[in-house]
Amino acid sequence: MEVLRLEGKGSQVFRCESQPAGLRWTYRLPEAELRDTKGQLVMRHGVNLSFEHVDGSRLVGEIVDHVPSPSGESLPWLLLKARGFGEGALEGISYVQRINTVGGMPPSSCEPGQLNQVLRVPFSAEFVFFR
Repeated sequence: MEVLRLEGKGSQVFRCESQPAGLRWTYRLPEAELRDTKGQLVMRHGVNLSFEHVDGSRLVGEIVDHVPSPSGESLPWLLLKARGFGEGALEGISYVQRINTVGGMPPSSCEPGQLNQVLRVPFSAEFVFFR
């Protein structure tokens, strides 16, 4: 059952790293604020696909499914299985969907002069929370 739907805006953080196929932007973490329809901050989305509500309750998500965004140039849409911590609004949430993504994808490769540099790519998405 859907219990909460929020608009997320922020950045996807990548780091230029050497990989067998060459230098690539490697995903590190999201940094986003999730707001309600009135623009009020409800939670922050961060490291380890975590969500922290303003009431202190938290979730950590694990990707269980994904599909490419319809545009093909934005972040994939995700289904996360959630593990909750603390009492509050996020208590009992079992899944989170990230849909309607815009942006968030890095360039396909980075240059030698960018090695170990961090890149923040703006994105927005809708986050849907289910019990």
